[in-house]
Amino acid sequence: MLSVVAVVAVLFPAALVTSALLLSTWRERIRLVAAARQIAVTDAIHGELGAIVSPVVRHRLWGRWQLMIPVPFDDLDTVTHVIRTAYGAFDAPERKKPGRFEIVLSPQERPVPRRERTVVAARRPRGESVSWT
Repeated sequence: MLSVVAVVAVLFPAALVTSALLLSTWRERIRLVAAARQIAVTDAIHGELGAIVSPVVRHRLWGRWQLMIPVPFDDLDTVTHVIRTAYGAFDAPERKKPGRFEIVLSPQERPVPRRERTVVAARRPRGESVSWT
């Protein structure tokens, strides 16, 4: 009985550390795959239409991919082209499986108009300047 407790006491920390390392390796691999997919979708859209949108790819639970794209809803032709290009950037087997990935569209923010900067004249020094050399 004492030997069983000793074996469990020795193996439990090793199993805990091993499982933590396996979990972190799995998460890192998923993050790298998500970054590669985001680069592929972004390159496909930018190659087809130019730099008009910036998609974000996320890996959701149960292996589902979510592609979030802010688009200009006032130009429906652009939205259609963006969706077709983003859809084509995913592999054919993933496109055939229902629920494997989803495309989420959100309104694209309008750029804020910039104001002209006011120029403030520097004050002239009164008297001698301080010099440390």
